[in-house]
Amino acid sequence: MAHDDTMKPVPVRKRTAARLGAIQVNYEVGMTSKSLTEAMAQFLSHYASDIAAEMQVKKIDEGHFTELSALMADKKDEIDALIEERLDEGWSLERLARHEHSALRAAVCELKYMPHIPAKAVISEYASLTDAYQGDVKFVNAVTDRIARTLRKVEMS
Repeated sequence: MAHDDTMKPVPVRKRTAARLGAIQVNYEVGMTSKSLTEAMAQFLSHYASDIAAEMQVKKIDEGHFTELSALMADKKDEIDALIEERLDEGWSLERLARHEHSALRAAVCELKYMPHIPAKAVISEYASLTDAYQGDVKFVNAVTDRIARTLRKVEMS
């Protein structure tokens, strides 16, 4: 089998799968009456293996999934305030598509609370995940970039 130079290394794909799961769990908690704990447990027992298979890994990065999902829920108001501050005039959180809002929450969470993850990697990953959801990639990319330039000034200069 020929080596595909475009294929991401396994640890990156495991983290991408975790990000996808965190977005889905955040979306589900926002749309249903499920608790975060219940939604995470259901995701891990019913859907994580399917996403891992799609990403061609044995398992998702459960540690990253758990940390990201919990931070997104715990810091939701603070994260949403950062997002709202960087939206163009005439836009509000209520106007965002739910899946794009969930992707932005996850991206901001990583930018703000996970400084060991490079900002440009975060921006790129969430643009790709938004594309997978058939969301507005340019919009999510622009908002994420604006927030990264605020939260990671030195890194983004």
